[in-house]
Amino acid sequence: MSQGWPVSALFFVVLLSGCGNGRTQWESFPVEIYSDAALTSSTARENDLKDAMRFWETRAGRKLFSYLGNWKNGTIFTGSPSDPQGIRANVIFFQTPWAFAPSIAGRTVSVKVQNTIQNALIMINPNMNFCEGDCVSSENQASVRNTFAHELGHFLGLDHSDDSGNIMYPTVISTRLLASVRIDDKALEELTQD
Repeated sequence: MSQGWPVSALFFVVLLSGCGNGRTQWESFPVEIYSDAALTSSTARENDLKDAMRFWETRAGRKLFSYLGNWKNGTIFTGSPSDPQGIRANVIFFQTPWAFAPSIAGRTVSVKVQNTIQNALIMINPNMNFCEGDCVSSENQASVRNTFAHELGHFLGLDHSDDSGNIMYPTVISTRLLASVRIDDKALEELTQD
């Protein structure tokens, strides 16, 4: 399953591509997840990732992620970004070169067996004009924190939402503060029960 989040700076619209072919979920929690050196080299970006993980854990009322820091074991996957094969670990990383439309901010790919997610990759566009933190005075920039949160929602198994105030909406939501966005609490509860 593949999900993506494009951004257009002119209207600050983020469109997400994805597939809704049945609900999938992890077998158990917390799920191990790594990041790449491009993410961990920036304290602000790594803090945004941790904030995005905390957002989901707070909403679920339990620990969902076991964040292990920088992936140091070589190649993350074989194949191409548009068709990754041999995924070695769950990693969120800045994909270089970016293989998707320039307006796509992030893309999540999950490998599943039946309805159980085995591995997932979150690819972030390194060329995107991201702001970090709350982005209070950042016009025409995409919030990297909200992008991480959106893609982590796909990582957990959530599909897009028709609710424009939901973090899983297929275009970027106008708020910069994660605490003020909505989620589908029932869907999250269903996906995060053991």
